[in-house]
Amino acid sequence: MSAPTVAGNLAMDDAAARSAAATGLRRLRFWWGGPAAVVMGSSERPEQVVDAEACARLGVDVLKRSTGGGSVLQTGDVLNYSLVIPAPVSLDPKPGFRSGLNLIRTILAAFGIEGRPEGTSDVAVGDRKISGNAQARRWGAVLVHGTLLVDFDHDLADAVLRHPPREPSYRRGRSHRDFLTTLRTLGVGLAHPAIESTAIDAARRLWGNGNESCVLS
Repeated sequence: MSAPTVAGNLAMDDAAARSAAATGLRRLRFWWGGPAAVVMGSSERPEQVVDAEACARLGVDVLKRSTGGGSVLQTGDVLNYSLVIPAPVSLDPKPGFRSGLNLIRTILAAFGIEGRPEGTSDVAVGDRKISGNAQARRWGAVLVHGTLLVDFDHDLADAVLRHPPREPSYRRGRSHRDFLTTLRTLGVGLAHPAIESTAIDAARRLWGNGNESCVLS
């Protein structure tokens, strides 16, 4: 299930988190970014990470999500997942990130691509980032969501995103163009529906049964 806009999908994520404590269910949803939007992390300051004038000129929305992490450019070529888990007793964020990273790595493996964790919550192929993940603990739930870059508009990213004030050590000061990779760059030419279907199958293999079963919605 997907909303037509990035803002609508972020609202769906928050609504699912609000209901998780009552249902006690782990829920996973895949969605595609819609019209271009910059999505900032909850603690970021716009003047540090976004070129507001360029966004206004190019018709790119600027949004803020409820989770942490850094700013991302969402477009229709970005596949997103949203995982909602009833909040565990432990406050350790690592299990939440581990769930997201394992999902992305399982999807990549289905395409014959080896992804590895980098930084706090990235997945890289070689030394280039293909997925960023973020989480928040609120409303009695943990919300973990992240991106998988199927394709990417580097020119638009260069125009609307500033170089982040903080970066993982493996980025080494590189520009977005030199730091990011995509499924297309790695030779995956499938259409969006086939890529999403592969992602769903990967999630079912990962969480299809046992104590960590997950409802796909």
